[in-house]
Amino acid sequence: MGHIGADAGRTANTGHIADAGQDAGQGPGQDAGQDIGHPADGEDPGDTGRRRPRLTSGLSVRAKAVLAAAGTVAFAIGLCMLALVLALQHNLRASADLDARNAAVAIKGQLARTHPAPQRALIVAPGVVTIKDVSGRTVTPTMPTETGSQQTEATPQESTTATPAQPLDTGQPYSVKVSPSTTAVDNATGLLLRQAAPAAAGLVLFVAGLTWLLVGRALRPVAAMRREFTEITERDLHRRVPVPRARDEIHRLARTMNATLDRLHRAMTRQRQFVADASHELRSPIAAVRAQLELVLARPSRTDWPAAVHKALRDTDRLQAVASDLLLLARLDAQEAPRTAAVDLGALAAEEVRRHPDALTLAGEQERAAVVTGSRVQLSRLLTNLADNARRHTRTTVSITVAVRAGQVELAVDDDGPGIPEADRERVFERFTRLDDARARQDGGTGLGLAIANDIAHAHGGSLTVLTSPRGGARLLLCLPRTDPAQP
Repeated sequence: MGHIGADAGRTANTGHIADAGQDAGQGPGQDAGQDIGHPADGEDPGDTGRRRPRLTSGLSVRAKAVLAAAGTVAFAIGLCMLALVLALQHNLRASADLDARNAAVAIKGQLARTHPAPQRALIVAPGVVTIKDVSGRTVTPTMPTETGSQQTEATPQESTTATPAQPLDTGQPYSVKVSPSTTAVDNATGLLLRQAAPAAAGLVLFVAGLTWLLVGRALRPVAAMRREFTEITERDLHRRVPVPRARDEIHRLARTMNATLDRLHRAMTRQRQFVADASHELRSPIAAVRAQLELVLARPSRTDWPAAVHKALRDTDRLQAVASDLLLLARLDAQEAPRTAAVDLGALAAEEVRRHPDALTLAGEQERAAVVTGSRVQLSRLLTNLADNARRHTRTTVSITVAVRAGQVELAVDDDGPGIPEADRERVFERFTRLDDARARQDGGTGLGLAIANDIAHAHGGSLTVLTSPRGGARLLLCLPRTDPAQP
């Protein structure tokens, strides 16, 4: 009998405590942990993220904000609850493992004190108890009929596991395994989830409702802007969208929209004025030609036909000039990209002087490196317009100067006429603009020359300004970026 108890005790002491601890972490306890984690795996947040673009594609910004806020809060609450559940399960499993180890030690003592006559052992443990012999056969003992002294030695805080009786062989060592109980873990987890789920749902609903109200209030100015903007047409571009008081993104959006409407209004006004001026400019020579032809037809016998034809040709030339200028302005407004190449402004100035040797002079030495990149045709038209404007107002001659300064090519056209007042130096670049001393159309100007020159200068990345000439008149200064002649 002593041999049986010693062998059973040694086996339980040396083999079981480790078995009990390992089984507690890898047996039923592990299954309980996996069961707790399965709902989180079943939700599959990746699938929800992939479905979101399809589900929210037709939703408003307000609804998307509500979904985002509610989803964020729900995700945060889920993480907190998961961390709390895991911490609780960890503590309860540690306690269950400790109870299983204590039960294993108690069973070892029982087996060591069991008498061989009844060949039974009283087993009291918090979980399932498995006893195996050397051959691996499972032996499950039951409570004996005489349990007086043995029940007092059992663990008092746990219940008794009763199974059919199996005999214990005398002199055989046994391996004892006690699985920790998961009842406390399951009960505590279920209680926590049942109590926390309603509070979490209420918090998510509160956040969703609050977000719905706040986002709706924030987007209220956007709705007002949209209503006003949909009513604006090309006939009432003077209207503007309301600007909210708050200095936020919507405020900046409203100001940007109003700035865009300002530019559109100015462009539309300029376009209407241009059309009106063009119609007026075209109507006058057409009316003159018509009047001359009607007068000739009324008195054919007393008409100087060569003189009448010459007058009609002059008016036709004016019509052709206006039409050509309007076509060029339309191309410049459309920002059509002309052919570009390296253009020598000094050579262009020399060619212009050779065409009008009596009215134009080339001042100073010609710069050999005054090369720019652009359209030769347009730059030649620019220079011609500047020279024609100066020739109409100069008293003697017009001087043209080409120089290179600080990476810029400067072309100056100077006259000794009355000059241009400072108050009109910006207005002269407007279309169909004539100053008081140049309003007579017989001077040959269409009012588009300087406007065309200014547009060509800006199209080539340069500028055209009006200054006071050293000769006392006006200086028209053209500045263009210089190009290295060595570059292809």
